[in-house]
Amino acid sequence: MDKKLVTVVIPIHLEEPLALEKISLAQTLAVLNQYPITFMTPTWLDVSWYEEFCQGKATVHFERFDWRGHEAHGELLTNSVFYERFLPYEYILTVHLDAFVFRDELTRWCHAGYDYAGAVTYNPLWEQPNSTMRRLTGFSYPEYFGSGGFSLKKVSTFYRITSQFRFYMNAYHWLRRRRGLSFYDDLFLAQHFPKLSAGFRVPPKALAQQFGAAWEFGEEKDLPFSNHDNASLPFGIHGWVKYFHEYWKPAIRYYGHSI
Repeated sequence: MDKKLVTVVIPIHLEEPLALEKISLAQTLAVLNQYPITFMTPTWLDVSWYEEFCQGKATVHFERFDWRGHEAHGELLTNSVFYERFLPYEYILTVHLDAFVFRDELTRWCHAGYDYAGAVTYNPLWEQPNSTMRRLTGFSYPEYFGSGGFSLKKVSTFYRITSQFRFYMNAYHWLRRRRGLSFYDDLFLAQHFPKLSAGFRVPPKALAQQFGAAWEFGEEKDLPFSNHDNASLPFGIHGWVKYFHEYWKPAIRYYGHSI
């Protein structure tokens, strides 16, 4: 059976989203309703609110996984069990409830042929110079970090890597827990996946900036877009509910949302 091109994956963990998250969800359904919408949900969650909210707006279904909390969610995204569910698709576009999609460019990005595209994270913390130790061990900082909250993944690539290097993933999580370290799957991905798979393809930063933005810290003058020029904005953004909320209001109001 031929694979479908893509499904939009929306992780949920609350029985009803927060008020601003409802704006994000409404926008995602309005812009991307021509694609299958998949809610990624814990096994125990009552999804009645989502079923009612989405009725007549998009075709949706629910994939249930056994996870509780941010850490467990991140670990699941380094497990082949997750990607096996999505093998009928070539790509998955992950859109968290604190992401906002400005326009439909999904087919274009799928056809670009990358294994991963994530919203460029604007945060000086992740723009530090590489140390000698990092260079010697091969774990230098990448050109940029792409946020997983608005990201496109090639399913077959992620399934292959997480299957082939299952022991590596499990060992990493074991050591991390022993040291009491937090886990962010997108930071792990950016540093480890290109080392595990030499052909792993991500867009260069200049192009990825057109895909997405996750502005966490830094100066507005350093951004390659404007909140008053929607034509300059990328395909989507992540984190607008938490970071620089006031900055994003004009761009979101442009699409008819009261905020």
